[in-house]
Order: sequence, then C-alpha cells, then structure tokens
Amino acid sequence: MQTTVTFDNGDTARIGFFKDLGHALYTFGNGDQILVKPAYYGQPDRHDVALNLGRPGDTSGYRLTGLHIGDWLLTGTVLATGLDFTPVPHPHTPDANPLTDITDPAARQDAADHLAQIADHFHSTLAPAARW
Repeated sequence: MQTTVTFDNGDTARIGFFKDLGHALYTFGNGDQILVKPAYYGQPDRHDVALNLGRPGDTSGYRLTGLHIGDWLLTGTVLATGLDFTPVPHPHTPDANPLTDITDPAARQDAADHLAQIADHFHSTLAPAARW
C-alpha cells in the first residue's frame, strides 16, 4: 500500500506500508528515509512505536538515511511511547538517544514533536491495517 502524508511542520512523506510485516517506509521530499514499525507485535492496544532512523551508508537493506530536522540529522532508533508518543531511547539502545545530540532546546522540542507526529500517524492510520 502506498500513500502520502503532510505533517504539521510542512514535511510531506511518501509511505510504503507492508501490511504483512506491519512496517512502513516513510520517504520525505529531501530523500530522507526511515522505517516505522510497532514496538510490540500482536499488541495493537499498546501506544509504542519504534522509529528506525538509520544512518548515512545504512546496510539494513532499506537504505535508511537518517532524518533531517532543521540543521540536525537524527540517526539511530527511537521508541515513541504513551498516548502522546513521547520519543525516548529505545530499550535495545538505552544510552543512545538521537534527541540528546540537539543542543538547541527549541530545535530538540521541534524534533520530538515531529517524531511523535510520525508515530501517531503510523499507529492511528497504518497499524490497524497490519496483518499481525
């Protein structure tokens, strides 16, 4: 399934959703590509979404690039959790939070808001159609 979405910050993403896997590739207009998937399979009532931001030179097979937010390039993996999908370090990489690299508090909040909105879009729009 392919669709597009425009977020509050004006970014538009083309989404390739793999229903059988429950994964979605979000490709943004600037070429950034990230992988979004449920954090816990088979538990759709949990408000937890994993955002794999990748990095330049990614070798996962998805060609993930990282995600540009303003002047910042976010890489790694984030868990968006709770009813508001607050971005936190992923349990598999608890000492690596991409948001802590952003030194400007306003830019860090903008990045957190954008990641939360991506997670909310995935959870409310795409995940209900997954076959897991």
